[in-house]
Amino acid sequence: MVVLDRIVVLVWPEHCLASGIDGIGLNVGEWEYLQRNVGEWRGWFDSMDPKLQRTKRQPSLLKLLPDPSGIAIHLTLLLWPEAAGSSSPHQPPAGDPEKRIVQSFMRVDPDMGVFGTGSFSRGTLHRSNWTKLYAEFGFLHGERRHRLVLLWDGAGQLDRIVLIREFLAGTSAVECPPLVADQLIGDWRCDLPSLGGNMRFAAGDLDHWIFLPDGGAFLAPAQIDPHQPFNIEALWLSSSTRLERISRRYSEGGALISVDHQQLIR
Repeated sequence: MVVLDRIVVLVWPEHCLASGIDGIGLNVGEWEYLQRNVGEWRGWFDSMDPKLQRTKRQPSLLKLLPDPSGIAIHLTLLLWPEAAGSSSPHQPPAGDPEKRIVQSFMRVDPDMGVFGTGSFSRGTLHRSNWTKLYAEFGFLHGERRHRLVLLWDGAGQLDRIVLIREFLAGTSAVECPPLVADQLIGDWRCDLPSLGGNMRFAAGDLDHWIFLPDGGAFLAPAQIDPHQPFNIEALWLSSSTRLERISRRYSEGGALISVDHQQLIR
């Protein structure tokens, strides 16, 4: 967790294709978009190895509450041991949390892009021999949040996957079914004003995607080649007719080129 205390340098994400850090300028809408995430979110942090074997589960409660002044957002994250949880995210864990993180922030960090849906992405701005690559994707729709964190080790090998499923407290929100390729195949059209942006998935397009519980999937290199450009992408099928996709694109030198967001429907 990082306190978000600097001004973001992003272009205005008003259309489907170019929402990202491929330009320089202050996006005054970012803060408003971020505030769509306020509330109390119950769920789980599931840590997995690269083969998607779960190694740890932590029931969680995340509180994102606006300051009465409207200037800041206060964050409190509580994590419990796995044994304290239940099969329902709406059932509070038993006992005291094992970890507590408290922060306040007033701006969006330069490594974070927030889009008009309230979804966001953050991660490494420049990979080098002295930094470990990471990428986070946070999707928001209604009473649900689906988050994914990918972490590489110092040698550039994908080391850990963290899937975070969150449900707005006080609602009856439910988990999405595990995603399978057949749910994506076919035509999708951009749900925001733009020139183009429609997509068509064929079966062969999805061969290298990793499919996840709760309607998620990602496409990322298992091993980073320090001399080749690469992309890290994630998507969330929040309903059978609504899909969001976020792509992080890096140059052959390891610098982040752009973060692109698409909202698609059919």
